[in-house]
Amino acid sequence: MSNRKRSNMQQARPQLPPIINEDDGELPFFKQDFFSDVALIVSTDEPTDHHGARKTKNVISGKKLYTARCILAYNSPVFEKMMGNAKKHEIDLSNKNFDDIVELMCFLDPRVPYTVTAQTAKQLLPLAEEYEMFKLRRNCANVLHTAYEQLRKEYRLGHMPSEINEEYLILADRYHFDPMLLMCVDEFVHYPEQDMTKSFVNSETVSEGVKLMILERKLARLNNALEKERRYKTNVESKLDTMSQKKKWTNKFDFY
Repeated sequence: MSNRKRSNMQQARPQLPPIINEDDGELPFFKQDFFSDVALIVSTDEPTDHHGARKTKNVISGKKLYTARCILAYNSPVFEKMMGNAKKHEIDLSNKNFDDIVELMCFLDPRVPYTVTAQTAKQLLPLAEEYEMFKLRRNCANVLHTAYEQLRKEYRLGHMPSEINEEYLILADRYHFDPMLLMCVDEFVHYPEQDMTKSFVNSETVSEGVKLMILERKLARLNNALEKERRYKTNVESKLDTMSQKKKWTNKFDFY
C-alpha cells in the first residue's frame, strides 16, 4: 500500500469526541455529535413556582443532554420502554433535577471518567431506583456502606452525631441496604440520650419495622443491664448474709 493511500485512510477514520471540550470546558453530552442519537430534555428551572404549584411546560426552560439509545437501553429497562418501538429522538425529563441528571449522565457516558462518591450516591439513588439501574444501585450501596464504616472508625459506638447516623439509617431503610441498616440501628441503640428515642419514634421518615427493631433492641439492652444489676444485688446480699452469720458465730465465745 502506498503512503498516499495509507494517509488518506487515516484521515478518513472518525475521531471520538474529547471527554472535555477544550473550547468551552463542557462535558461531551452537552452537545450533539455522531455518538448521540437521542436527547434528554431536562429543566434548568425549579419544577414548582413559589406557591408550590407545578409550572406549565411552556414556562419551564429546558436543556438537552445528548446520548446514545443503546447506552440508556443497556442500563435501564425503564428507559428502553420510554423510547419504545417508535425510536423516539427525545425523552422528556423536565420534572427531574438538572444537576442529578447531569450526574447520572457522567456515570453512564463511557467518555467521562467518573467515580461515585458518598455525596453523589445520595443524588443518584432515587434515579437508580426509579429507572431500575441495578448496577448503579449496587455501586451506590457499596460506596455508602464503605463511607459509613469509615465514619464508625472515627467515633466510639453511640457517639456518632445523630443527624449523620439518621441520614444513613433513612437511606438504608428506604433502599433496603440491610448490612448498613444493622450498623445504623446498633449505633442508635447505644445512644445515651433517652429523648432521642421519643423523637425518633414519632418520625415519619423511617418505616415502622425499623422503629420496632430499634425499640426491641433498646429494651433488650436495658433488660441486660437490669439483669446485671440484679446479679450484683444478689451477690452483695449473699456476702452480707455470710458476714452476718460469721459475726453471730463469733459472739458465742464472748463470755470466755
